[in-house]
Amino acid sequence: MDKPFGSNAETDRPDHLGVFTKNRSALIRYASTITGDIGLAEDVVQDAWTRFIDAAEVQAIHEPDRFLFRIARNLALDARRRRAFEGRLFAQDAADAAQQIASDMPSAQACAEAADELAHIIAVSRLPERTRQAFLLHRVEGLTLVEVGTRLGLSKSLVHELVVSALEQCRKARRQGGQRR
Repeated sequence: MDKPFGSNAETDRPDHLGVFTKNRSALIRYASTITGDIGLAEDVVQDAWTRFIDAAEVQAIHEPDRFLFRIARNLALDARRRRAFEGRLFAQDAADAAQQIASDMPSAQACAEAADELAHIIAVSRLPERTRQAFLLHRVEGLTLVEVGTRLGLSKSLVHELVVSALEQCRKARRQGGQRR
């Protein structure tokens, strides 16, 4: 009676470990050509060994080398497909995540607002001292025209003229700033 390849004469059972040990290096090379990754190929070969042993417990294997290579091939193809799918899946997730990360760069609107604000600051800094004080007390500190007049020793109407003059100069600076962009 023919015995399956690799059988052990003492126990009359196939020597599955001997088959695996003999083919391990070749299996890793074979699986790595399919997966493109030696580490993944080693994992595939380890899984192939486990499946080979599980199958050997329930059936007689007449061509163990061939059967072991077939298992390794199928697992390597599955691993390659899984890696490609995960690569596409996670690449898309990474692209989406990168788009959602806030930029350190200010938006166009923020840049425009900052330029307007800077134009106002420059315009205010160029105002005559008394006009600048009246404007800042009224517009920044929120004092009424009468309160500004009292603080600066000026009439309410003169404070009003100074504030209006300052506003006009700020508007003029803003228009000029808009034309430069």
